Amino acid sequence: MKFTKTYYVSSHDFAHNDRIRPSAVLRYMQETANSQLFAEKPSYADLLAMGYAFVVSRLHLKIYEDFHAYETITAETWALPESGASFDRCYRLLRGDTVLAEAYSVWALLNRKHNTLCRAGELPLHYSTDKPLDIPARVKLPKTPLQEVGKRDIRYSDIDCNGHMNNTNYPDMFCDFLPEIDALDITELYIHYVSEARLGETLTVLHGKEQCIDSVQHVFETTKNDGSCNIRALLITSPSLRSV
Repeated sequence: MKFTKTYYVSSHDFAHNDRIRPSAVLRYMQETANSQLFAEKPSYADLLAMGYAFVVSRLHLKIYEDFHAYETITAETWALPESGASFDRCYRLLRGDTVLAEAYSVWALLNRKHNTLCRAGELPLHYSTDKPLDIPARVKLPKTPLQEVGKRDIRYSDIDCNGHMNNTNYPDMFCDFLPEIDALDITELYIHYVSEARLGETLTVLHGKEQCIDSVQHVFETTKNDGSCNIRALLITSPSLRSV
């Protein structure tokens, strides 16, 4: 059974080229998931109060259609049956019967007091479940050479209630390092979240790309102050047929 919520798409979700920001797509999905937790319990606040927190590990997003400001969209999300230490979740955004975007995500449930991962069934969760989307949870990144393209400070506007960069903010950061983004459509995004980036840290951003027949695969990796990996990601773009 899927949990659903309706939204009016905000004009603030769009860049000047009239394309929705990929981070905005993720926020509609994640807000719907948070709403499901709030409605079906335990909520995210309940989990924090008990000393637990969901931590995202991987996310695979596909965008199929254009979004339009002020239109009404329906968001769906549902948990998948728990397995081992994995708590997977799917998302879908629709305009009527038209699927605009879908995503598959993999989460861990962290016991913050002991810094250990919970296993399936260890904590009673009451979230509605359904069948998985036909989207792979893992994507093999192209082995393209990466070059440093800049630095990125983690600031107040980036962080969430846990004090680290919100997982939905990363796609916009990638786009900031693509000077040609005005002429591109983003069709797919995969992020492997390796470790958190906290307030005050500075990320080093590495980028490489591989040309395909009708798309470009952009590979990103960010490292933290101590040299450890923060995220690895794949952003797939295609030339836009719309004028800017």
